[in-house]
Amino acid sequence: QPPPKSKGGKMLGLINWRLKVTINDGRALTGQMLAFDRHMNLVLADCEEFRRVRPKKKPGETETPAEQEMKRTLGLVILRGETVVSLSVEGPPPVVDEDK
Repeated sequence: QPPPKSKGGKMLGLINWRLKVTINDGRALTGQMLAFDRHMNLVLADCEEFRRVRPKKKPGETETPAEQEMKRTLGLVILRGETVVSLSVEGPPPVVDEDK
């Protein structure tokens, strides 16, 4: 379960959580949220981008090919808040071993 309520609201409770962020051009980015600000700018670590693409129709083909999901590994990403359409939780923060 998410950590207890603190004065930062919902977003502060999601720091280090793995989120799926949909942006206004249709792409979806999943990554660990390291930081955010009042503009909803986000810093995502270990980020991957997913986008739906329709393969080009060859001349003479009648049916349109099914759309495919393309995946791209981005790494550390700064995302402008203006582009964010939605956020959803993908998973909890990674467990850190204190023994190290």
